[in-house]
Amino acid sequence: MQMETSTFDAENLSFDDQDTWDLISSGRTKGVFQLESSLGKSWAKRVKPNNIEELSDLIAIIRPGCLKAIVDGKTMTQHYVDRKNEKESVTYIHPSLEPILKKTQGVLVYQEQSMQIAQQLAGFTLEDADNLRKAIGKKKADLMAKVKDDFIKGAEEQKIVDKETAEEIFSWIEKSSRYAFNKSHSVSYAICSYWSAYAKSHYPLEFYSNYLKHSGGKPDPQREVKELVVDAKSNDINVHPPSLKYMNKETVVKDGKIYFGLTNVKSLGERAINSIVSKLPENAHEMSWYEFLIETCGELNKTYVQAMIESGVVSVMGVPRQKMKYEFTTVQELSKKEQEWVKENYKDYESLIPLLRSLARPKKEGGGVANKNRLELVMSLVDMLENPPMSLDDDPNWIIQTETNYYGTPLTFSEIDTYDTSRSDTTCKDIINGKIGTVKIAATIVEYNKYVPTKGKAAGKEMVFMQVEDGTGSIENVTMFNECWLKYKNITYIGNNILLVGKASSGDRAGIIVDEMYEL
Repeated sequence: MQMETSTFDAENLSFDDQDTWDLISSGRTKGVFQLESSLGKSWAKRVKPNNIEELSDLIAIIRPGCLKAIVDGKTMTQHYVDRKNEKESVTYIHPSLEPILKKTQGVLVYQEQSMQIAQQLAGFTLEDADNLRKAIGKKKADLMAKVKDDFIKGAEEQKIVDKETAEEIFSWIEKSSRYAFNKSHSVSYAICSYWSAYAKSHYPLEFYSNYLKHSGGKPDPQREVKELVVDAKSNDINVHPPSLKYMNKETVVKDGKIYFGLTNVKSLGERAINSIVSKLPENAHEMSWYEFLIETCGELNKTYVQAMIESGVVSVMGVPRQKMKYEFTTVQELSKKEQEWVKENYKDYESLIPLLRSLARPKKEGGGVANKNRLELVMSLVDMLENPPMSLDDDPNWIIQTETNYYGTPLTFSEIDTYDTSRSDTTCKDIINGKIGTVKIAATIVEYNKYVPTKGKAAGKEMVFMQVEDGTGSIENVTMFNECWLKYKNITYIGNNILLVGKASSGDRAGIIVDEMYEL
């Protein structure tokens, strides 16, 4: 990832930065290579890696094979975590395996470990050990039979383990092929993961800016943008619409803030952007809205200007978007000659209404209308400006809708900002930061998944896991047990804005267990 700072030197970065390890261990890993999925976030909090080897282990054990490999009633992933956290003792089939498996909690995580075992116990050469790895991976019965025979014979010659133990170990190696990962790949991934986590920890503005800039390469760019914007909010970083002050095409960091680029405005293509940039004066952002309106009304395509208003590009002028849109639409009703007149004379007036009143005078009195019909039209426009049929203040709901249309996610407001949240006493960020106990939180349901446990007291009883968000961030681990789910299932749907009452917990499984839920 290319950083927008000269001080970030990935190649010479040390791997002992505690802030970076704390970030990974907290599970706040959106945008962190290999760990940004819900799975990565969840297991990062459980493993709590504190060096590259442990981070490599984490990346290896959250691959599908390891998560599905069940031994003694638990996945190999869970065995690793429980052993690392001293909830389960580390055992070995034979003491000779300890030097090879000790660092991975006695779990055979890597293909290279299988090779080491074959070299140590069966006297395999490095080439023979690599053939073992290839045979296991290809799952060819005839090849496996030969390799197994060589392994057992080699073990008998080495005399470190007996034949029965050798067969047990080979069987274990064979089964590990479902999940064992190439360590060289995993360590390389871990280094890239550490780099991205370091960047997020120490250069958050540049981190989010660059990830947003390259979000188009993701399978679902719109979802990626939304998740990054929400995650940034949880770190007190707001992403702003493009600004007339900078007219940047790509997402940038300016004056300590992140600004989307003009290319992020969906209705503005390359041609439109080039036209806007070439035709606007360099000091456009220093103009008043009144000056900007008159100077550009005949220069730019009206569709472009409307998009710039609605998407917030010209909000630097401090005028409500609805008012700008209304006045721009009004000026568009003027004929070409009338627009030329207002452009020549606007500096003699302080605002649009007196300007149009003057325009409506007969030509012999210095006005600019061609005939009586045009005079009546212009005067009707003046009346509409003085008595608009609607409020010209910005409605947060309208801002949310338009920004979602242009960027795929709201930037200025969150949906929950449009509701009365006075009954809540907690935000998503409070939960992320470790608040525990009984909480009331107003949030929007982003996602929910049903789940039926197969063990324990809740076996067979459907429950739900939800993800919710507000203007401060997002929580993924919101749980509704069966009784609660049955009671509130009619209001549990994506996009609904609700008040959750429940118990918040911290630690590896930080989140909320819902007791009550109400629509806002």
